[in-house]
Amino acid sequence: MICPNCGSNMSDKRKRCERCSTDITIYKKVLRTSNLYYNNALTKAKVRDLSGAIVALQKSLDLNKLNTSSRNLLGLIYYELGETVAALSEWVISKHFQPVNNDADEYISKVQSNLTKLDSLNQAIKKYNLALGLAKQGSDDLAIIHLKKVVTLNVNFIRAYQLLSLLLIKTGDAARAKKYLQKVIKIDVSNTTTLRYLKELEIASTTKDLDGNPEAEPIGGISNTIVPISSYREDKPNVMAFVSLVIGIVIGLAFMAFLIIPTIKNNSSNSNDSSDYTDSGYSLAQIQEMNNTNTALQKDKTDLEKQLSDLQKQIDTAPAPEDNSQIYDSLINATELYFVEKDKAASEQDFMPIADLLSGVDDTKLKLDSAVTLLNQLREATYPSVASLHYDNGHDLYGSGKYDEALVELMKAATLDPTNVDALYFTARAYHKLGDNENAVKYYNMVITDFPDSSRVHDSKDYLKQVQK
Repeated sequence: MICPNCGSNMSDKRKRCERCSTDITIYKKVLRTSNLYYNNALTKAKVRDLSGAIVALQKSLDLNKLNTSSRNLLGLIYYELGETVAALSEWVISKHFQPVNNDADEYISKVQSNLTKLDSLNQAIKKYNLALGLAKQGSDDLAIIHLKKVVTLNVNFIRAYQLLSLLLIKTGDAARAKKYLQKVIKIDVSNTTTLRYLKELEIASTTKDLDGNPEAEPIGGISNTIVPISSYREDKPNVMAFVSLVIGIVIGLAFMAFLIIPTIKNNSSNSNDSSDYTDSGYSLAQIQEMNNTNTALQKDKTDLEKQLSDLQKQIDTAPAPEDNSQIYDSLINATELYFVEKDKAASEQDFMPIADLLSGVDDTKLKLDSAVTLLNQLREATYPSVASLHYDNGHDLYGSGKYDEALVELMKAATLDPTNVDALYFTARAYHKLGDNENAVKYYNMVITDFPDSSRVHDSKDYLKQVQK
């Protein structure tokens, strides 16, 4: 299992992450519930209750979007319903979350390898959209012709069957409409739209029998007269002229955007001085904020450089003992390195060599107050991030069973950041694993005594009892 907080590997049986101490009880329940919805959907899919399976899978993904099994099954169901685009979308997302050992690779390759079938599916989608547009314009006969071609190209395209049946019902061909709806039921037994259309056909058929037979009575004496409601409006005005006008305007605007306006901008930029150029990708507020940040950094750099200059003057004039010169040299070198790293981007900065130089400086041997101040400022600026790097390295080594190497990194982290209880805890665990009970007891006690409110105290007490036995 992967910890949702820190991303480290952990045992499925643990209730807390050993690295960050996050309680994952609720998280595990969410994962189990997501898997239950997946199993429910799989059961429904096996009996061709595809609509019910889709609902269950969507709930599963709402709880855990990383459940690639649910996403792959949802893609298969969409593909079975003729929704090729939706199926490929789910498989691509699944592949993004799980690039390796994912069944979605096989599904995508099978669809893309058969170019003839893929082209047929694309043609079916285009013809369906065309038929839908014709139906909205009132051209029912043309729409029916295109939809018949669609269901030939994609025999499982449920939406095409439903629209075709609806148009046949509208034109009075209820028998053929029922035939197509029964095909949909064989694909998806619980599709609510299909079941509603069939119900309407049955009611309409019953009403027709009652109208043709005067002696027939409605069940319960209740009239079953159905007033048909059409979803389309007849005799719509011809909008093609308006559409042509809009298309012409769009083409004209596109011509201006791609040809005329860039030329005007280029001529304007060439005539202006390069110093007046402003990156339009940033707002004025963002530019002002960056300027303020840059000013603050320049001020900090100037102050440090002044302190370094004053310190150098004091060193040159002070009768410092010869054996102390190396201490000041380390401090000066560390300061120079700090300036070099601060000029780099944040992602490229490396303060570890600076921390190594500063850790070798003995505070008690510094005779100048300005040197002590500078040393403390540099340590505050570099130690926390370096301590975190050492801890991460040490924890990874500990997880790999390299306890000797882990101890080196963990003790560096604890030295640079004495408040890092995790570094002390895993130092004790590494000594424990190596059989060095004396040091294990020492560091377990440090965790218990110095950090009584930490979540590591409970485990430290349990391991301490094991060691003392």
